[in-house]
Amino acid sequence: MHDTKLEPRTKIVTMLVAGCLVILLDSPTALLVCFLGSLTLVALSRPTWRQIGLLCAFLFFTTWGLIYSQAIFYNEFPRTVLFTLVAPDFPLLGKMTEGIRVYREGLFHGIIQSLRFNTTLVIGCFIIWTTQPRDILLALSQLRVPATLAFMVTTALHFIPVIANEASTVFRSQRLRGCRYLRLNLFATCRGVINSFRPILVGNIRHATHLGDSVESRGFSPEAAARRTSLRKLKMGVWDFGLLAVLIACLIGIVGLKLLYFCYANGFYYASWLRHVYTFTREVL
Repeated sequence: MHDTKLEPRTKIVTMLVAGCLVILLDSPTALLVCFLGSLTLVALSRPTWRQIGLLCAFLFFTTWGLIYSQAIFYNEFPRTVLFTLVAPDFPLLGKMTEGIRVYREGLFHGIIQSLRFNTTLVIGCFIIWTTQPRDILLALSQLRVPATLAFMVTTALHFIPVIANEASTVFRSQRLRGCRYLRLNLFATCRGVINSFRPILVGNIRHATHLGDSVESRGFSPEAAARRTSLRKLKMGVWDFGLLAVLIACLIGIVGLKLLYFCYANGFYYASWLRHVYTFTREVL
């Protein structure tokens, strides 16, 4: 993925604002606009085909998991049963759970939750794929984030490709030894997955231990990290200020509209000349 013109601080603030927006918004249309906006950021950075495939896999599994779980475990009322997976009179499982059903309202709620989660997921991938860890560390320090917290975040991001490479090596090694993960025998499949996770976990513990020794040998401490300086300085451009201005204006506007509608819905304040604002907030936001 090619680097973008956006400065790292702009990317971080964009993710924070997007996280606030997806919490404030309730309408599927508004959440879909946020999700499409996050995809636009990724598209403008010209991702590779591997990154596109990885992002599609992330979106598929998170969307499927959220919709499926919400459709089954939705407990609000009213709710409409679409079909029954396990009847209440089914031996053991049916009596323990009083039946497992798929609810229409749960599907709708799962779609909304998936739009919220996927928006932040896409922006997170955009930041990781287009920003060097050292730039993220510098951006966090210039945003006045505590040095120890900034170091932890940067270290966690650095470990993501390490974990991926470790897992790829283990899976390739297991396949060369004749291991097949997808089998008709469920217990054999679980055993193969567990046997693969063990060396991955051991490898990550080893990398973490080496990193800790390296940090200690260089005299890292919270006090010293707080006084650390850098020769490089980040500078925001026109695109950064423009994007931040639009995002902050949207956030302030939505918060204001939500507050007005809250006062109207709870009987605190009502103005007849704001009735179109109330309608817009209820139906669009």
